[in-house]
Amino acid sequence: MRLIEVLKIRKYLLLAAASSIAMSLFYVYTQVLGIIENIDIWLAVLPWHNAILFPMFSALFGMTLAYQVYLWKQPKTCAVGMKAAGIGAGSGGTFGLSMVSQCPACASLGALFLPASLTAAFAQFSWVINLAAILMMLFTLRYLGAFKND
Repeated sequence: MRLIEVLKIRKYLLLAAASSIAMSLFYVYTQVLGIIENIDIWLAVLPWHNAILFPMFSALFGMTLAYQVYLWKQPKTCAVGMKAAGIGAGSGGTFGLSMVSQCPACASLGALFLPASLTAAFAQFSWVINLAAILMMLFTLRYLGAFKND
């Protein structure tokens, strides 16, 4: 599989790890609306299913970003149209997840942009949106050829 071969290259593995950690830190920071003292409360009320799905998303985010950077640096790995479409699909999952609060008692970045009723619905169905974001990342990787054998 191409993704595993790319992640065996140290700089892409470090990029995947760094972007996954950065995404996690940024997301948690926005979940508590910048009040760092509330991170322990956020972790305490985080539902178990979101505690599993969010790290999965973060890891896939890092792998997707590293794989896309790898493809952009390759001269003829895939067409520019595929690269652009892959970025769009991966960004869609990231944007969708950024609008969701992982815990029912927390606000999210989406709360600043969405009506309260929609924010409450997003909190209620956050596991579905988490799953959809994970599937979009997997689709992006598949679309870009990350799971093909050479």
